[in-house]
Amino acid sequence: MVGLGRNFKNSLLLEHLDGQEKIAFIKGGMDLASINPIVLRKARTNIERQIKMILDLGLTHLELDSDSTDAYLSFDPERRRQINELAKSSGLTLSLNLPCSFINGGVCSLKEDDRKTAIEIQKRNIQFAADIGAKYVNLYPGNVPPENRAGNYKELVHQSLFNSLLELGKFANELGLAFHLENNTAFEGICNDINDCVAIVKEVREQGVPMYFNFDIGNWLTNAEFSRHMSAQPENLLMQIPPDYIKELHLSDYVPGEMVFRPPLHLEWGLLKHYNLEHYARLTKIKKAETVVLETEMKSIEQALNFKDVLRAETDYVLNIFQVKLSTAG
Repeated sequence: MVGLGRNFKNSLLLEHLDGQEKIAFIKGGMDLASINPIVLRKARTNIERQIKMILDLGLTHLELDSDSTDAYLSFDPERRRQINELAKSSGLTLSLNLPCSFINGGVCSLKEDDRKTAIEIQKRNIQFAADIGAKYVNLYPGNVPPENRAGNYKELVHQSLFNSLLELGKFANELGLAFHLENNTAFEGICNDINDCVAIVKEVREQGVPMYFNFDIGNWLTNAEFSRHMSAQPENLLMQIPPDYIKELHLSDYVPGEMVFRPPLHLEWGLLKHYNLEHYARLTKIKKAETVVLETEMKSIEQALNFKDVLRAETDYVLNIFQVKLSTAG
């Protein structure tokens, strides 16, 4: 049985606004993208609240987001131990999305000083993941400027990323974590193609370092902005990934043309319809995935104000698809 979990992204921000901020948000004076980073940090660090929400929704896994706020690096050993114990006593597993913004994205940099700095920060976050008892960590492959995406530059970028994956993979494995590479969107210039991701994971494994591939179908769907021939069944891409490369997967949608990332799945705004998710659920069983993480974001003031109802409706929608299909597949 595939476990289902969630990453709360921006869903819980509204709970952490003060009175004046909440009034400004309701009146349209600010949107979700412009909410104070301090509020985002509060939402990220309130892990107890996230665990309670996961339990209320009937899910079994929580993924934490280590974004540009570096929210978790200041946690002392006692705070980390408390999270570890709370998750275990609640019957939940944990994972961590490693940071990808600013210097953290330098894991594929051609500037060795940048790459080394990014590696050190990523190691601190991986250590945090181990301290809280997480099972998985997920690394974005960084961002490549357009002028460095072709010819000899492409090979140099590949080698830089390979070196980073090798070092971080060893570090994570020594701490008992399953280290994942996650595919980029079509806009970052590296590791958007599934075959490229599988190939570099294979290279790292050939050096004796355990590593996995977290296929984020929502990230891949951004290719619709550049292709006139998007498949009606993008979930079939799962078949290109060797089963032993898969532990955690990310599930999100995308609305092409409007560049809307991660809308609630049950609304079917994007490219993933009910039949796609039915097939996706079947494929996750065939591939023996351990955990599928929903990565939904609120997209309007109305959704943000009613986030509990939105999350409940989407969760029930997905649980129904996975429970029915996974119990009869095979």
